[in-house]
Amino acid sequence: MNINWVYFSDTNAPPGEIQTYLDKQQFQLATTNEIDKLHSLVIGNHQTVLFLKAHTLFNVYELCQEISALYPHVYIILIVPDNLENLRKAMLMGASDTLRSSYELGELSEAISHAKKFMQHRAKMDRTSLNNIPKEKSRVIAVSSPKGGVGRTVVSVNLAVSFARMGKKVAIIDANLQFGEVAIYNNVKPKRSIYEWVKEGYGREHFSITQYMTNVEGNVAVLAAPPRPEFFEGITEKHIREAIEDAKKFYDIILIDMPVYLSKIHLHCLDLADEILLLTLNELSSLRLAQLYLETLESINLKGKVKLVLNRFVKGQALELKRIEEILAKEVYHILPEHVNIVASSIKAGQPFILSNSRSNIGKSVLNLSEKLVPKEDGAAEVKKRKKWFKVGK
Repeated sequence: MNINWVYFSDTNAPPGEIQTYLDKQQFQLATTNEIDKLHSLVIGNHQTVLFLKAHTLFNVYELCQEISALYPHVYIILIVPDNLENLRKAMLMGASDTLRSSYELGELSEAISHAKKFMQHRAKMDRTSLNNIPKEKSRVIAVSSPKGGVGRTVVSVNLAVSFARMGKKVAIIDANLQFGEVAIYNNVKPKRSIYEWVKEGYGREHFSITQYMTNVEGNVAVLAAPPRPEFFEGITEKHIREAIEDAKKFYDIILIDMPVYLSKIHLHCLDLADEILLLTLNELSSLRLAQLYLETLESINLKGKVKLVLNRFVKGQALELKRIEEILAKEVYHILPEHVNIVASSIKAGQPFILSNSRSNIGKSVLNLSEKLVPKEDGAAEVKKRKKWFKVGK
């Protein structure tokens, strides 16, 4: 793979360490201070990385926005004065990464490494044809809780595998945009995330959301959270809405792993969801927060979507089921039993327990939950029986 490395400075400042670093790796760097020549260097080449340094003749952010609009394929590394560094603004203007003018060698090395990995992944995606057939019907399920540590991500990743076992095409969107753990719970390090999709794919018809998904074990696709917490600032409710709507074209089930807080972005997630799984524990602090959460959703007419899931339930401990339903004024939709060892081992290994312990009580309970949410079709079950009979008869 040949990457087209380009450096532009409106003051004709030399590339310095950028040139030296790329020379050591035997990469050629084209340099220019002329805007017309810059266009000729980037047009038509889908493997272009551009170092953009401008603050005299051009506003660096405005120039970045112009180049990004004209050439969305270009990976732009914006070099800005230390006092002007603004990651959110850079991303909104189309930059893929930023470097301070006083960057250190380690920062430069990291930026170039990220660019190389991104280009390698893009080249692989370009060689792979999209075999996705748009879906006419899909279900969006938000997994939520206002309290941390109740098992939202565990339930999300295991439900996803359960749905996939039912023959559904499944995606998880990690909506915890600062500290999402869906990828970690599946033991993968995504090369692309929602951050890259917002920078490159959003609003451009030739960039499908599927190109930014990471396939994980269990036949599930994950739209991962941004690689760094500060990158979430450039993601808006418009982006998350479009991501969900685009995913609905290709997946039967879209699970949204929600954070504990509610922002405009996350209210949009709940609004677009067909069901909201509200997880709670059989303890007063968790129940009180769940009650407040339900009241909040009722105020915006979303309470009717809620299905209450009682997680880590141990019969005979704490409050009785009837009392919990009285407190929350909501019927418990499903109960997931406590199984500390299996869940802890699953998290440590980065593998959903549906793959390794599907016959355990917790595994069976998650499978039952998936079937309650999306009942098996009688026709599909009948076809499966016929196939089995035909094979035996043969």
